[in-house]
Amino acid sequence: MENHTFNATPEKLKGKVVSDVEITDHAVVIKFEDDTFLDIYLDPTKQALKTSTNKL
Repeated sequence: MENHTFNATPEKLKGKVVSDVEITDHAVVIKFEDDTFLDIYLDPTKQALKTSTNKL
């Protein structure tokens, strides 16, 4: 499986259809129908929320 990292920009995510959502104590992962994932997670070193996207 190949992973790529992209910037999470609203313009690139607008119009995508959500197919699944997973919520844990430290992260939210949203899967879109085109196999793009949006990760929202807590960076413990900076105590700040971070986002990333990747596509399988």
